[in-house]
Amino acid sequence: MELEQEAADLLGLNWSSLLFRPAGVSDSSSRVLREIDLDRAGHDVRTWVRFRRRLYRALSQLDPVPDVLLLRHSFYDPFQARFVQGRPGMITVHHTIEDAEIASLGGRACALKRTLERRFGGTTLQHVSGVCALTSEILEHELARSSSPDPPAFVYPNGALLDSGPASDSRAGLRLVFVASEFAPWQGLEELVAAVGATAGEFALDVVGALSETQRGLCANDPRIVVHGLVGSDELSRVLAGASAGIAALQTEGKGLSQVCSLKVRDYLAAGVPVVSGHRDVFPDDFPFYRQTGADLHAILEAAREWRDVDRLTVREAARPHIDKVELVRRLHSELEAVFAEPDA
Repeated sequence: MELEQEAADLLGLNWSSLLFRPAGVSDSSSRVLREIDLDRAGHDVRTWVRFRRRLYRALSQLDPVPDVLLLRHSFYDPFQARFVQGRPGMITVHHTIEDAEIASLGGRACALKRTLERRFGGTTLQHVSGVCALTSEILEHELARSSSPDPPAFVYPNGALLDSGPASDSRAGLRLVFVASEFAPWQGLEELVAAVGATAGEFALDVVGALSETQRGLCANDPRIVVHGLVGSDELSRVLAGASAGIAALQTEGKGLSQVCSLKVRDYLAAGVPVVSGHRDVFPDDFPFYRQTGADLHAILEAAREWRDVDRLTVREAARPHIDKVELVRRLHSELEAVFAEPDA
């Protein structure tokens, strides 16, 4: 959200990015953050209800009233379904196929959540002025849920702010880097670690992110695997500087997606690091620095060897048209303007 606001500022757009959260959840600050006082915070249903009521009240009181409001879709949310009704310029933004996402998370309330999402999510889509999604695959799904004939539709991928100077490069030998906030099953870490253990050769795998104790134990069995845990931006930049290839999620089928648009892929490419993955992204088929290998370690190492001597700047500039946040915001703004701008008198 901060990157989006910075991109809009660079373009001189009348654009505000806002992220609402309960007051007191952390001491971090940002110009895009807005806090909502809940009197008391918790993780129960009452807190969920209280937050959403006050969130939509705050949105209804925005001054000046926005011409267009892009609202990140909230799962199984009756308050959202009611809020969008009768409001012009409302667009919901979807980052996943909701039904499949809920099913992948499981839990005792899974069936109820799926039923509520179909009802309230469907109601929301019947009343919005347009639909926006992270990928064309997600957009097609949401349009199929909508009963509106041919609503305005927008694809708005994730992006990164790109430097214009040289990218840091400290490559020595063959190194792979695998970054995730946490390594959920669809990331494919366990399968990759098993493949490393069954493969001889000189290479290294840097694992960056929160790991379970079981995952740490698996990684400890091979000295070529270096576990960094959660790191700051400076340390992440140092790790990426030594990487021959970055690894994205290797399994996504459980979330109902064949096309994914993850932030870490943008971070890899912004650092000039080519990417291997288990899924399609928004890149064209002839983009040379993104390859679908799945968890096939031999294919991953082959790609890394092929890319080992490619200049970082070459990778970043090839990716720029597809991941540059400034260009993505400019394009979306132009598309919104074409649909919603008042014609000149």
